[in-house]
Amino acid sequence: WKSQEAFGATTYDRERRLKSGGYRIVTTLDIKGQAAARKRITDRESDSSQNALLLAGVEPASGKVRILATNRKYKLDDPENPKNEMSSDPKKRAKKIRGTHPYTTNPLLTGGGDITGYQAGSVFKIFPIIAALEAGYPLAYPIAAQKQYKSGYPVGPGPASCGGYYCPKNSGGGGEGLYNMWSAFAKSINTYFIPLQEKVGSDKVIAVAKRFGVQFREPNDAKMTTKEGGAAMFGAFSLGVTNSTPLDMANAYATLAADGKYCVPTPVEQISTAAGEKIDIGKPHCIQATTKDVARAALDAARCPVGDSAQMGSCNGATAGPTRGIVGHPVFGKSGTTDADKTASLIVGTTKIVVAGYMANPDYPDHKDHMQHPIINPAVQYTVADYMEGKPKEQFKKPGSTKIAYGEQRSIPDVTCDSVSAATNRLENAGFTVSRGSEVHSSCPEGTVAGTNPSGRTIKNGVVVLEISGGKEEEKPEGPNPGGSTPPRRN
Repeated sequence: WKSQEAFGATTYDRERRLKSGGYRIVTTLDIKGQAAARKRITDRESDSSQNALLLAGVEPASGKVRILATNRKYKLDDPENPKNEMSSDPKKRAKKIRGTHPYTTNPLLTGGGDITGYQAGSVFKIFPIIAALEAGYPLAYPIAAQKQYKSGYPVGPGPASCGGYYCPKNSGGGGEGLYNMWSAFAKSINTYFIPLQEKVGSDKVIAVAKRFGVQFREPNDAKMTTKEGGAAMFGAFSLGVTNSTPLDMANAYATLAADGKYCVPTPVEQISTAAGEKIDIGKPHCIQATTKDVARAALDAARCPVGDSAQMGSCNGATAGPTRGIVGHPVFGKSGTTDADKTASLIVGTTKIVVAGYMANPDYPDHKDHMQHPIINPAVQYTVADYMEGKPKEQFKKPGSTKIAYGEQRSIPDVTCDSVSAATNRLENAGFTVSRGSEVHSSCPEGTVAGTNPSGRTIKNGVVVLEISGGKEEEKPEGPNPGGSTPPRRN
């Protein structure tokens, strides 16, 4: 209220008008959607839990906040008969400071005051995708991901450091292989997104996040995301290590569904004076944060993690696969998890609503609990399904040009059965970057090239992985097996 010029020229005037009363305020909250979200939350986590389920839903192209729900009651704890337990943060507990459950006056969902947000993990990988598309890299851009990637970002000692440089791994280990933006987003491959971030620049990725409305409220985050604070060398940024809120991230993803138009989130539909005069407030305030084609292309990649089908590429996986079937509409989004499962997140969007859900401990970020996707994911998925019930199924729009998806394609020379050195020379002379892959069975001589991945055609200056022949697979003899029985006949 006190930041709105419509209520007066100064903050004093605005506060005086607020205290004079008589205003009729109509909010943007959707009554049905709000009630459904609250039920979906309390079905899975009680109000008395120290862990908060936080859901924020935003309408694309307007910024109207349709859903704000959590397993908390907005109320001061009674000092004479307190209901809140002591904080789970040992330092706060030693000072007799109580936690934020079941009552709180903190803006847990929207940030502000002493709430700077929560690390959200891999939902931030949408920002390097957008930055790469803006820089001319197509969705099909291939990177040969490794189990662990040694980046060029200097870091101090720590579990993600090797030789003084940032060296991320993939969740659960493994994950090596050739990926593009569709498949890497589908499987959340860290060692794809950090090289991609390096190619476009971490400062460019951070600039996208800011354009899409992410507020860096935590002081160290605010510093590190500036030029002076070293934004160009912020190696882990794309893995979601800065604080954010569900409202910020719901609105960021809603910007994609709005063809790249970012709208400042607002909870106000209309405000009238006691005399019935309508105040000029609550209208959408929007900017074009990126181009339509970039937004549509990034959204196409974001259909993969939530079990939908990309219209322009192949997903080959999903981290939150049941989402599409639960919602019953075309969907896009992403799940995220932080180190040691201290936060779990899921964002799910349609053409009508985007809901971001976080499971976190607002009182003690360094807690020991493991936040669980089987709790937060259904809360988000079914909240979106409830909101979309009875609404028509709307397909997302494709980019106007296919170049943003596939780039310039070039033929890959056939190097089958060539030596590795000869194949490498031919491919590099054709303009490709060559990477050595795994060993496969092949009719080619052992140690030569069995084939390439991809084969046929790929992006100009793209990566081509050599598959190395391990020789022919040994044929198993026909007849009785060691147990004495005869193998079944194959028809």
